[in-house]
Amino acid sequence: SSSSSSSSSSSHVVLNAKVIRVCQSPGCRDDGAQSTLDSLTALAAPGCQVMKGGCVSGCGSGPVVEILPDGEDVMTISSIKRKKVKGDALISLLDELSDEETDISSSMRQRLIMGYEQALEAKAAYEAKDYQAAIQSYEDAIQIARNPAMALEEARASIGGDNYDSVKGVNWLVDSFRNSCRARLAMKDIDGARRDAFAATVFSQNTDADALMCLAEVCQASKDTMGELQATKAAIAQYQRLEDEYSKPMPGKDALARAEAAKIKSNASTVKRELGFRIVKLERELKASS
Repeated sequence: SSSSSSSSSSSHVVLNAKVIRVCQSPGCRDDGAQSTLDSLTALAAPGCQVMKGGCVSGCGSGPVVEILPDGEDVMTISSIKRKKVKGDALISLLDELSDEETDISSSMRQRLIMGYEQALEAKAAYEAKDYQAAIQSYEDAIQIARNPAMALEEARASIGGDNYDSVKGVNWLVDSFRNSCRARLAMKDIDGARRDAFAATVFSQNTDADALMCLAEVCQASKDTMGELQATKAAIAQYQRLEDEYSKPMPGKDALARAEAAKIKSNASTVKRELGFRIVKLERELKASS
């Protein structure tokens, strides 16, 4: 099977953990592989390392997921392949991957899945510009799943050790807070938008550039020029980090991974440059008002 690829530069494989690779070939992506990858990243039990994978010749049966057993060398072992991993098949796979000794309780896992699915409904409403429905659905999703999501991250971190990426697994929560923030801004709820923006920065540990931009947008809406300037500068720093990270050599990575890295780098560079112009304007405004 093809070697794995990851959207993160730190593709550390947790020792003695199951490795879950989600095929990202065009056929599997058409079948919903990105959704499957996102779901497994958010919901998979502790001890499971979820990453992108290359084509495994399962075209027409996607999304295809490879599972490598505990303690095996990811480069040499023949993987177990599951086809059409979405919907009920995805939930069944999550159950199979769960280890009672290390996983969160079954009731917490049910709440986590329920909240995650609610967040997907909220995102659909947000993208359809039904902002009131999106806000309510995001509130429900976060209330249901926030504590289980954090409990799962704590359990994952206890197994993953110092190399574990504690933000990646809660990206869906960060995304929920960001979208809720912007929906509230569209509804002129600045106080609510500010709460969501701060939550997005907290859950992303101040490493998510777009969460920081949400905060900048809230400051702009409330005419807080200094706050907008500080948030925008913080966002630029994170875009710079992304640009630097994805400028590094990628030995052993396939063409898909390299193309994605080039896209992320280019986007980060473009947005950083645009924000630089905004910084100049804000600094002029502050100087004029002083």
